[in-house]
Amino acid sequence: MRIGLAENGYPIKRNILNKVPECEYVFLRKNNNLFHSLATVKKILFRKKTDIEGKYFFYQRPKIDILHLYNDINYSSQKWVASFETLVPRFPETKNDHQKTEPQHIRNKKTENAFREIGKKNCLGIISISQASANIQLELLKNYPEFQESIQPKLSVIHPSQEIIPRDAQEIYKNTGIFNLIFVGTQFHLKGGAEMIEVLKKLRQKYNFKLNIVSSFKTDNYVTRVTEKEVQETREMLKKEEWIEIFENIPNEKVIELIKQSHIGLLPTWSDTYGFSVLEMQAAGVPVITTDIRALPEINNESCGWLIHLPQNRLKQALYFTAEQREDLKKTLKVQLENILEDIFTNPEQLPEKSKKSLERIRKDHDPVMVSEKLKAIYSKA
Repeated sequence: MRIGLAENGYPIKRNILNKVPECEYVFLRKNNNLFHSLATVKKILFRKKTDIEGKYFFYQRPKIDILHLYNDINYSSQKWVASFETLVPRFPETKNDHQKTEPQHIRNKKTENAFREIGKKNCLGIISISQASANIQLELLKNYPEFQESIQPKLSVIHPSQEIIPRDAQEIYKNTGIFNLIFVGTQFHLKGGAEMIEVLKKLRQKYNFKLNIVSSFKTDNYVTRVTEKEVQETREMLKKEEWIEIFENIPNEKVIELIKQSHIGLLPTWSDTYGFSVLEMQAAGVPVITTDIRALPEINNESCGWLIHLPQNRLKQALYFTAEQREDLKKTLKVQLENILEDIFTNPEQLPEKSKKSLERIRKDHDPVMVSEKLKAIYSKA
């Protein structure tokens, strides 16, 4: 069976590419998408940009059996599947509905037409990578009750697969004279990096630890609203700290090596659709401190790690929509993170057990064979 892929980014590699060994995967050119071609022509002739986000129309060449999209909707007759991290259709009219104190959606024709396509027989399924995202999808679908009967049975949840990363955890946890901490996040401030540093600076007065930061320090303009100037100032400040080492734009293999040397992982994030770095840390037996938003409480818990409980709406989105909410979030994050780290540093004997539980969780919930079988069952409907 030949599976067509419309892109080759990290989410595709993490959730779709080569996950079913019996399948052949074919990367399609951008001009296989009619919407992309039309947008290109319009830009050349009329110098106007067309929004094609979330939309795909397959020209049907080269020959494939199934088109497997990510966050997109197919409008052609080609048999297709869509995996998604928040919801489909991912349009400007839908993608921010959950990012409100009280989630809400304004019904529109564009979204209605997209649901009509999902309801057709050539759509074999829509796959959420977490239950939290499936809940966001169902929340949107409530606004289009005429499609619930045809679409809801097509919705499934398949968490990403994760191979175990071998390391001698027992040897690592014999030495807690100095704790090795690791933080992995492209957007440093969005992932809670600034609050983390405040807490760690305070704790440095009492405890001995080092911190590896893997980040390219990208800004975000929708959550923390940090400026480029502030990001650069933070980076320069961190470089002066002798207990911190920064790694920018390094290959995943190097990230894994850093993880394998760590005692504790950190992801005190404000916003995240999933948390792939948490899987890699747990797969190496590194327990992680995370917040409890979106998918994170599905992949982390008090048995295998630690949770920071943030103020959030009913769809598990952290509340950061007003200045008051952002200040409350920062305060809550710092207080709980400090308490958790104090507990770890004074009771390090809990680390080996949480390391063991992390590995058990990965084996149980992210087994590549199990993921392959679930995907194969959906593809077999073709």
